[in-house]
Amino acid sequence: MVKLEHLAKLKKFFSSGGEGMNLAQSLLCAVALGEKLSPIINNNRKTQQIFHGLRRYRFVRHVRVEGKEKYIITPKGENKLREILIDEVVIKNSKKWDGKWRLVMYDLPIRFKKARDAFRFKLKDLGFFQFQKSAWIYPYPCEGEILFVADFYGVRKHIEILEVSKVLDETKLKVHFGL
Repeated sequence: MVKLEHLAKLKKFFSSGGEGMNLAQSLLCAVALGEKLSPIINNNRKTQQIFHGLRRYRFVRHVRVEGKEKYIITPKGENKLREILIDEVVIKNSKKWDGKWRLVMYDLPIRFKKARDAFRFKLKDLGFFQFQKSAWIYPYPCEGEILFVADFYGVRKHIEILEVSKVLDETKLKVHFGL
């Protein structure tokens, strides 16, 4: 079963029409959300083929629950959904800056090398500025998105998010972010 905190993001993503979401991703989301699939699957041959592929790769499974047949998402399917959701994470910038900096710091043990690299890459992808080696800064509220990303990579207990009202030499930061 998909975690509750991810379910809300998934519902929002799915209901928005999921711009850029392909049919396989849509079907996987529909199964995770418990949508009724009969009319969708029987709609056309391509949809049937894609859904067969989801079953073949064991992202979804056919089960009988209380006399009713339905599809459920497998742990492998949940991992695939998280990958889809992590690619969709964006931070919406406010129209007006509140004058506070968000500083994300992390200290990950060596055994988390891949997670550290992926987390750092995602911070850069989200538009953060590397303040120091393991400290990244951003001018807009982003706590929810960063916690989601940290959860995804399994490093949440190794990160800290600070809200800072003053940085000694913030001119280069303001120039970088166009403030």
